[in-house]
Amino acid sequence: MLLRALPFLQPGNGTARQGLEQSHPWRDYDRGELIADAILHGLGLAFGLVACGMLVVAILPWGGRNPLGALAILIYAAGLMAMLGCSALYNLTPSGTPRKDILRRCDRAAIFIMIAGTYTPFAGIAVGGLLGKGLLAGVWVAALAGAAKVLVGQPRHRQGIDVLLYLLLGWCGVVLVGPLSAILSPRGLALLGAGGVLYTAGTVFYLACRLPYHYAIWHAFVLGGAACHFIAVLRDIAPVG
Repeated sequence: MLLRALPFLQPGNGTARQGLEQSHPWRDYDRGELIADAILHGLGLAFGLVACGMLVVAILPWGGRNPLGALAILIYAAGLMAMLGCSALYNLTPSGTPRKDILRRCDRAAIFIMIAGTYTPFAGIAVGGLLGKGLLAGVWVAALAGAAKVLVGQPRHRQGIDVLLYLLLGWCGVVLVGPLSAILSPRGLALLGAGGVLYTAGTVFYLACRLPYHYAIWHAFVLGGAACHFIAVLRDIAPVG
């Protein structure tokens, strides 16, 4: 059923392969790699929808008393869905159409938004104060600038630069480890760190373009990192606001 629903994965149709080659033109992608990536994107969308629903349910008891806290959780959820949704749309859309380049730009811009969205509950709610809110403001400014660069910049630029920017923006949050260690549970802090490690480790496979299934492996690491951060938000922040 999956293959019938995704005709561009059928034998003899190279549009999906061409779509991946737009991102990584160093080699051809076989049908098995395309199917694996499609399955992971389907799982990612399902995870995102369930995660957002669980977060909404978690903030209902206190959202009216703390609207800013509830907004921070919703911003995180929106960033998560933006990343998962744009990635699925871009990677599962056949190439050769004008919207392919637009979706590619949205895919990369959404990663910046997801990073800033993930900071929002941790820096804005858990830490707060001058340090938390100041860092959060800086992260959002940098993320919006990065997203704008991707959306309106040159269509062909080195993807390694974007990866470096993602990592720098993501790991600047180490300055919050001290305050967060006093606020989050040990498990929550471990999940936060594990998510960052998974995202970072995944970039190795993203750039290892000659490795079979490297793109699917990269997306698996992304889902793992997103799941770690979601559980940390759900367990340690969403229940209390």
